[in-house]
Amino acid sequence: MRLLIAVLCIIFSTLTALAQGSATPRFEDYPATVFKGRTAALRLNGSKEARNFRTRLREGAQQGVNFAGHYTVVQWGCGTACLQVAFIDAKTGAVFFPRELNGFGVWFWDDNDEALRFKPDSRLLVMSGSPASEGSKDEPKSGLYYYEWTGTHLRLVRVVEKKRETGR
Repeated sequence: MRLLIAVLCIIFSTLTALAQGSATPRFEDYPATVFKGRTAALRLNGSKEARNFRTRLREGAQQGVNFAGHYTVVQWGCGTACLQVAFIDAKTGAVFFPRELNGFGVWFWDDNDEALRFKPDSRLLVMSGSPASEGSKDEPKSGLYYYEWTGTHLRLVRVVEKKRETGR
């Protein structure tokens, strides 16, 4: 009888873990407190990329905090179905260029899709498309990529693969 109870407990906990692992990440699962203070001056001397895109970054910084509590997501096109992205820290003025998001292929599955979805009070970022694949021989999967912003880099949480429609 004890063996049966132990086996049932293991099966139940395994199924629970699998069910939780397959759930679609939600913005409210990655909370962030929104910064209300004075924004720091933009630090462009941190990288060559920041200096190269200084006009876009300055314009974007004026939007205010729109992601992960104290960051501003700034995005601009880099060609057909391509997007460049930078995060500006409102507290320090530092600029981050997440490698997963720069030069990624943007694909839309319906008219309501946006290339990036994010919220001021959440560390979750949802990318619709294919991530940048520099140095990789394999073409990345197209779909919805769920990332958590850690403060220095994006951590992949989940991928929901979708087939891209041709002719769009």
